[in-house]
Amino acid sequence: MSSLPVLDITAKCLEELLAWHQVHHPQWSAQWQPLYELRDRLQQRAWHIVVLGQVSRGKSALLNALYGEAIFPVGAIHGTTQWPRTVRWHCQDQIVDLTDTPGLDEVAGNDRESMTWRAVETADLVLFVTQDSLTRVEDEARDRLDTLRIPYKLICTKADLYPPRSEGIAVSSTTGQGIPELRQLLQQWLQQEAPRARALRILHQASQVEQNLGAALGTQDTSAWPWLTAQMMGSLLLPGGFFDVVLAIISTLAYIRKACQAYAVPFPLPAFGGLSQFVLLWYAAIYLSSWQGLTFGSELWGVDTNVVLQGGVIFWGYQQIRRRLAPYLQQGYQWGQYGPQRLLQQLSQTRTRVTASG
Repeated sequence: MSSLPVLDITAKCLEELLAWHQVHHPQWSAQWQPLYELRDRLQQRAWHIVVLGQVSRGKSALLNALYGEAIFPVGAIHGTTQWPRTVRWHCQDQIVDLTDTPGLDEVAGNDRESMTWRAVETADLVLFVTQDSLTRVEDEARDRLDTLRIPYKLICTKADLYPPRSEGIAVSSTTGQGIPELRQLLQQWLQQEAPRARALRILHQASQVEQNLGAALGTQDTSAWPWLTAQMMGSLLLPGGFFDVVLAIISTLAYIRKACQAYAVPFPLPAFGGLSQFVLLWYAAIYLSSWQGLTFGSELWGVDTNVVLQGGVIFWGYQQIRRRLAPYLQQGYQWGQYGPQRLLQQLSQTRTRVTASG
């Protein structure tokens, strides 16, 4: 992993993706335009914390308690918050945008719920507010947060009215119970974990943009038949296994390069390790299949069984190459030095090493 801060590395990733697509995919700009929004979010000075939960769980009251002032409206009316509202909060030396959102289960509230999730999808951290136990709606929301890879803290409000739970942070906006501890926890998270969390979130989203672009380019012609036909004809005409392997090297490299050009991804792809190993073994199989001692029955069947065996090996190899190549092509530009998947793997390995070392 580079010694650069994680946010700087992520910025390099986005700049590289944008520069690549501006040159190679101008006609597909609708697919990669979200990268500009990700770059803008990465550069924001303020961290974004969004509160999420069902109606009347005390979301607005919780934010008021954190902020230290009744700045968000609260009331006994079902669904007081009808649209997301954001205020700037200075948490010691950190700048935070606190966003209150409508409840997840309002009557005829599909539009409000959509607004809520649009706000959540831009969050660095979600305060997931509940009470004594999770409902079906809350379970579904929690699963969605996990799917979107958005970090969250489970906050059990109204601790003065409900017994404590085994998980989550118990607070009471009425009595102030747990509010100082929650504020301290958020301060610690902002100082220690927020940059990594934002980088991971944006890298995952950039990776999804690349996959969507790869899917849009899925109609590109990557057929191996021209190269397969040339390989078959050359194997019939060339005198021995060595020349068959040379022809295979030339034809497969030409095929892979053509496929990369069709999807406008770099050639050779940095993540070709597994494919390269298979191709080398396949070359060896082509060479061995030309040995006379490996075949028998030519006189009995009236055919050159060497040709049949080698032809089968060549045909099978091209099918395998195309199958193994497809995941790289369809995921877009992911595997360069600053590719999203490459950086995500490196960040995951870094976290694993840190965890293992205590």
